[in-house]
Amino acid sequence: MNTTLKSANLISLNNNPENNMPNSQPSLALIKPTNKLNQLNQQQKKAIAKIYVEQAWIYYQGSCWHEAILACKNCLRLNPHDADAYKILGNILIKKGKKAEALGVYAKALEINPNSAPIYANLGSFYAEQKKWQESLNYYQQAVIIDPDLAGAYRSLARIWEELGDSKQALECLCLAVKLEPEKLSASEYFSFGDRLYQEGKLAEASIFYIHGIELNPHAPTQLSKLVKILEELGEWEQAVDFYHRLMSISNQQSADENLALTKPIKHLLSKSKSTTNNNPVVEQLAQVPPLPNNTPQPDAKSAKILPSSPIAKQPNSAVSWNNLGNSYGQKQQWVKAISCYQESIALNPHLIQTHRNLAKVYSKIGKKDQAILCWYEAFNLEPDLVKPQEHFSLAKHLVQLRQVDKAIACLRHSIQLNPNFNQAYLALGKLLTSQGKTEEAKACYAKVTGQKSPSSQLQIVKSQGKLVEEK
Repeated sequence: MNTTLKSANLISLNNNPENNMPNSQPSLALIKPTNKLNQLNQQQKKAIAKIYVEQAWIYYQGSCWHEAILACKNCLRLNPHDADAYKILGNILIKKGKKAEALGVYAKALEINPNSAPIYANLGSFYAEQKKWQESLNYYQQAVIIDPDLAGAYRSLARIWEELGDSKQALECLCLAVKLEPEKLSASEYFSFGDRLYQEGKLAEASIFYIHGIELNPHAPTQLSKLVKILEELGEWEQAVDFYHRLMSISNQQSADENLALTKPIKHLLSKSKSTTNNNPVVEQLAQVPPLPNNTPQPDAKSAKILPSSPIAKQPNSAVSWNNLGNSYGQKQQWVKAISCYQESIALNPHLIQTHRNLAKVYSKIGKKDQAILCWYEAFNLEPDLVKPQEHFSLAKHLVQLRQVDKAIACLRHSIQLNPNFNQAYLALGKLLTSQGKTEEAKACYAKVTGQKSPSSQLQIVKSQGKLVEEK
């Protein structure tokens, strides 16, 4: 203990420090002890000592070494066991190139407070400057064990692990550092390093850097597309959906800007001038529909498969992309959001059969069978040749129950085209045509049926078999 105190006493101090101050007014750091201080109790002395430590730290940050040293000495006079004062003294000695004395002071600080993470970190920096990587590594690791939120120590560990040739450990420490203090890097730096990690096949780490970059620069569609693709590959559907919404919001805004530039060029020019002045462009985000309760049944995996070509990056506002987004919501059992996405897809391209099928399946999952039937009709009607005759006939039965007679007739016609010998379909079609007053066409349907004597007996056979529910 005496040795370390002697190390601290190696600091050269002026016997008359007032002469070294920029003005003649007394400083709090220069208050001399009086008999009144001896009358303070221990608790009061520690409280006053902490004030001197705060003053020393302010002087230290301003590179006022002499004043900082005096403040530390005033602190230690009142409380010889203040580890923070020794830490500041050690830092000053390092700055002044007195490394041996600094080590002694750091040792004294750890003797008083063996759980001081900043002191271990300072020792790690001390050995790192001398390229003693293993010693530096040990001290930094001790620092983060004591304080897992010490971001600077993680950054230093990343550099040291890289020096030691362990890139995996280095990257892990870097990811921890940016998670704790993301503002230390710029958006372009995050994107650049994220690109490198993605090329190396480190998808999880790349996603971390892209996410931090986008938080700093939310209007980067290229990087958003890459991030969505990475999250899809990782199977992180919920995050992928969130960032996909942001991507489409930007795409919609860009489309609106392009349209405004064509139709109202003066307004477009002035709006750009205003946004540049404010330097705070606002992009509206798509409203998200609240999810249904978690006890809703799980969709079929086959009906919610993301297309492997990942069209999100190519056409963020295409019907296929909206369909894929709906599939993502479906896999997370967020049915209302899935329905909204499928409807958006159909609005962009009403001829996408798979979207109609997916929407029908979701409606069935949540018990909305009437809407499901109408969606199945749209899907069947787009490519009727790919549907079995019996499926068209069965759908016609449900459509009759919904009083969708015209749609039921269309389904029955598809059944007959695919199977010209489908007698039940002829009978059902004849009945529906008769209800619409199309007697001649109805007779032609009945005539196709062999082995029946009258339309009434033919219809009775169909009804008795339960194949068609008569319109009420």
